[in-house]
Amino acid sequence: MKKIIALAAMLLCCSALAGCAGGSGASDSVLTPAEKTQKVLDTVTHPELVEVTSDRLSAYYGIEDAKVTDYSAYVCGSGAMPDEFGVFVAVDESAAAEIEASLNDRIEKQKSTFADYTPDEMYKFDDCFVNTNGTTVSYAVCADNSFALETFGN
Repeated sequence: MKKIIALAAMLLCCSALAGCAGGSGASDSVLTPAEKTQKVLDTVTHPELVEVTSDRLSAYYGIEDAKVTDYSAYVCGSGAMPDEFGVFVAVDESAAAEIEASLNDRIEKQKSTFADYTPDEMYKFDDCFVNTNGTTVSYAVCADNSFALETFGN
């Protein structure tokens, strides 16, 4: 009988602790890439951005579609501003390293392009980032890179 009471008390404590998590929904760490990029779209001032579709992954980033299991990325639709960001979930850590290298290459090319084209926008490169956490790689070049970094959770 004591064992049953002890087990019931332990279950009651566990359920009480689980109910006190205090959150009102999913945490940022469990958001999908699309949900993360949507938060940045909704919060950060940016020019008109367009979603990068899977048929454009290679053209924009040099990333093979087979290297990612999920992603969400946006670039300036007109190409007139350097604003862009994305979150990529790679198939494995080797693919994540390749994606990270591709994103770093893209940022360097964009810096070169926009230095003469829109010098007033170069501040967006000051704290831009490419971050890898396991198989998730994120990057941002935008007016509030620190918010994007916090939102992407890497």
